[in-house]
Amino acid sequence: MLGQGLLLAAALGAAMLLFRHADTQPEAPRSQLQVGCLSLVFITLAAMGQLLLTPQNQDVATLQRLLDNLALYAGLPLLVTATLAQAMGWYWSRAGWGRWLLALFALFELFRRMGRGEDYTLWLSFALAAALLLTAWRQQRLLARLATALSAPLLLVSLSAPALMVAELPESARLLAQAVSLLLLCWGLQQQTPKPTAAQ
Repeated sequence: MLGQGLLLAAALGAAMLLFRHADTQPEAPRSQLQVGCLSLVFITLAAMGQLLLTPQNQDVATLQRLLDNLALYAGLPLLVTATLAQAMGWYWSRAGWGRWLLALFALFELFRRMGRGEDYTLWLSFALAAALLLTAWRQQRLLARLATALSAPLLLVSLSAPALMVAELPESARLLAQAVSLLLLCWGLQQQTPKPTAAQ
């Protein structure tokens, strides 16, 4: 319960940070920040579902699982992709981001039907960590680099600790690692975008 509350607070706070900062940006970086906000909304909904819903029947349990999958297999990859796109100078249209979101849904469904859901989670966690390290390498500001680089191992542990560690990590510790990772990642993204000028 405590871990979900910390994750909820971190995701909601990070979403508000990016949303407010997006209003000061030109169109290209604004779209990346808005995608980051959407990703954090997915994570917020999943945390709220775990906190507020009691799985008294199969329908509620299914809803919680759907929200968790939305956060893990769409929200986190979208957020990392937005951060990587900003660092690499890639600017996608809303349609482009929509196609990428659909591709993420399709990938998850493909591996689920193949019975490789756990393997996909592990591979995804490594891919996200690698993307964050590449992002940190490409970012210009030192503090943004440090924040993004630190978020990579935290996110990896939060997603795949059972497969990576001999001793079992408590769920609250994994959720805390993800919450800190989100805050570091979003702060780094916010720091890397241009500061508003008087002309804006």
